[in-house]
Amino acid sequence: MKTLSPAELDQAKLDPGSVFERPDEVLAASLTADDKKTILLRWEEDAEDLMRATGEGMPPEDNRRTPAELLRAVQAALAQLAAA
Repeated sequence: MKTLSPAELDQAKLDPGSVFERPDEVLAASLTADDKKTILLRWEEDAEDLMRATGEGMPPEDNRRTPAELLRAVQAALAQLAAA
């Protein structure tokens, strides 16, 4: 279980991908449900922005997964969090 320093938590809320490799790692982290939701919602917004940019011909810098795959992973993590 990943524990974040206050600075890492602030960074995760601004840029989740800089702290976590995958959205499911947020669920496993030692954070409050509100912090997890905030991080995942930000990541969802970032993934939607990436999808728009890709649609406009700007490829993502991260080639590990497509923006659509990232968005699905974030939404699955949010659904898991809501069901908990």
